[in-house]
Amino acid sequence: MTLTTTVKPEPTVSSINQLESFEIKRNITDIPKTITVRWWWKQHSWAAYQLPDGIKVMSDRQMALMLGQSKTDVKNFVESNHLETISVQIPSKVIIQGNTLPTIAAYLQHLLKEDKLQQHRLSLSRCEWKELIKALSDNDLHNRKPLVPNPNFFTSNYQVISSQAIQIELENDITLEVLVMPSGEYRIGYEEGLNCIQSNPNWLLENSPKKARTLTKLNLSPCPVKCLVAVSEGFKQIYTLSCDDWLSIWEYFANKGNRRATAILKACAKESIASRVVKLLSGS
Repeated sequence: MTLTTTVKPEPTVSSINQLESFEIKRNITDIPKTITVRWWWKQHSWAAYQLPDGIKVMSDRQMALMLGQSKTDVKNFVESNHLETISVQIPSKVIIQGNTLPTIAAYLQHLLKEDKLQQHRLSLSRCEWKELIKALSDNDLHNRKPLVPNPNFFTSNYQVISSQAIQIELENDITLEVLVMPSGEYRIGYEEGLNCIQSNPNWLLENSPKKARTLTKLNLSPCPVKCLVAVSEGFKQIYTLSCDDWLSIWEYFANKGNRRATAILKACAKESIASRVVKLLSGS
């Protein structure tokens, strides 16, 4: 069975930004509180904030002091590169966008590459800077253990981006969690996209060359994006694929007789996922 999955063109970022009510309002109870801690590397330490799940972040000021850069330069680099930040409440009750340690590592790597660390007060060698970058990158790994998509197909060089979860209603009482990215792109988690058609949620996770060949035939992007989503107990991490990738996967299952996949494709052909999200966010 072949089902046409043509959908309406997705709204552009500029058209989305024209919606007065597009800004996603997050309940303050969803923003985790932090405590002040010190992050140590060898004999050096820096002020940081720690979330309830153990993940550490730094404010723009703390990151600027650590790297010997201005707050403006820090903020501009993080925003322009869409690096990972987390909305947190610091002990003074102020809400800030905390920079995760891997984000700091990315900026430090940039400074090292551009030879901008010669005047840094630590006077570390190039090898020592690389050690510090690795320590920053690896620090939170014990707190971050989402299942990894099939390594025979998907690359490990993925982006990590904060996003907002939105629930949309499709026909036949099917709901779908869509993640709204800062860029305006919409993505769907690998588990959500399979659960909604009542298929094995591990289908994308199997470490199988045969499965990798199937994914290649579906023309999926091999570069997933790991989204960081705020939940009541802290944050959860979700590997995601684009809506177009999911249309290909759902068509694959529809051709194998999955009725829920067929129903979702028909709903998306009637009105695209992007259009439904925009309507929900605009209140129309």
